[in-house]
Amino acid sequence: MEWREKTIQNVFGGDEKRFEQAYQEAISEAISEAISEAISWKDLALNATVLPDWESATKDLIERRLGYLPHPAVSLPFEPYLRALLQQYRQGILSSEAFTHEAEAHIQLIRNADMAHYASTEAAPHFVQSYQKMVEIFGLKAKERLTRFLGYEPRLEHSLMAELWLYDLMIRDTIRLPAHLTAVDFKALTIVRYREHLLTQGQAAAEASPLLGTFSAV
Repeated sequence: MEWREKTIQNVFGGDEKRFEQAYQEAISEAISEAISEAISWKDLALNATVLPDWESATKDLIERRLGYLPHPAVSLPFEPYLRALLQQYRQGILSSEAFTHEAEAHIQLIRNADMAHYASTEAAPHFVQSYQKMVEIFGLKAKERLTRFLGYEPRLEHSLMAELWLYDLMIRDTIRLPAHLTAVDFKALTIVRYREHLLTQGQAAAEASPLLGTFSAV
């Protein structure tokens, strides 16, 4: 793995043991986050029985409005209600205005639930330590990518968790982000914008903040 050898030489001065320690710590944090995303059987059962024919259209609506599709553990509890809204709108029972208002508010709840993991008003020491290690490995690639899509450089307290999330994807070495905006970027940008509102205006403002995707019921 070319990036691994270069990182050991250029960042860790050839110290492979030090690199492995930083790498394993990053992987452990990723595993801890994955465990927290367990899906309840109740949500699975409900989603299997409530308007299953509208599952695909509902997921598409969520993904377009957020710019990305959250982990099922986050979105599944909210999907049955959205399916019903979408069905009623397509059948002419709900007006476009009523559907937009209700769906927007519900998808905002999904966004807020997805942001719960990033809603600490103070960065815990282990986040800061992990960030320092990731910057040693990857430089400021995550910050530079966020800055390009935001159009400005975010303050570190606003972007730190988004950068860590991007670094986690980079260290897994499973994806290569293209130059254009992707669903991965939309989630990272959502984290930044949510935390900007959270840390400057408070929790209520963060939860009421605009979504970043586009709205279309088509």
